Amino acid sequence: MPYRMRGRGPALLAATCLLLAACGSVEASQPDGSSLPPSPGATAPSGQAPSEPGEQGGDGATPSERPETVRLTVSGGIAGVRRSILASTDGTVEISDRKEGVREADPLNGVDRDRLRGLLEKVDFAALPPRSVDEGARDMFVYTLEHDGHSVVTDRSVPLGEADDLIGQLERFLEERL
Repeated sequence: MPYRMRGRGPALLAATCLLLAACGSVEASQPDGSSLPPSPGATAPSGQAPSEPGEQGGDGATPSERPETVRLTVSGGIAGVRRSILASTDGTVEISDRKEGVREADPLNGVDRDRLRGLLEKVDFAALPPRSVDEGARDMFVYTLEHDGHSVVTDRSVPLGEADDLIGQLERFLEERL
């Protein structure tokens, strides 16, 4: 086998494993294997029917006013980085990294909430390719962007327009809070 071909199998296997890990369930579990309860607002309280579109929810917000969330996970590189941020347009922020695990972080201020809301409105997630990664690259960072049931995996080698701006902004929010 030519020298330049060696290592592609393990690298491809590692990239596939990272992708599968990034696309796995976002349901968290405790060290004993039991599941964590769903996040607040994920289901309607017992005895209360879920809100219909156009109706006000139990929090008094119309669907257009309900907070939107977006998650950015950054993984890879020589050091095996894995960190993520879950940011909401209501300002709440949750970050995770290998050293400290998952934790709440400083909330977004009004300007940053507006910036996040504006970027989420501009990005057409349905039109984005689900995967745009240079499979021949080595020791790269892979960015997984998740919002409203859509997932985009990129190494940022291919321009994704407004999605690149959103990734850059979320990465700045994450760096400020680590």
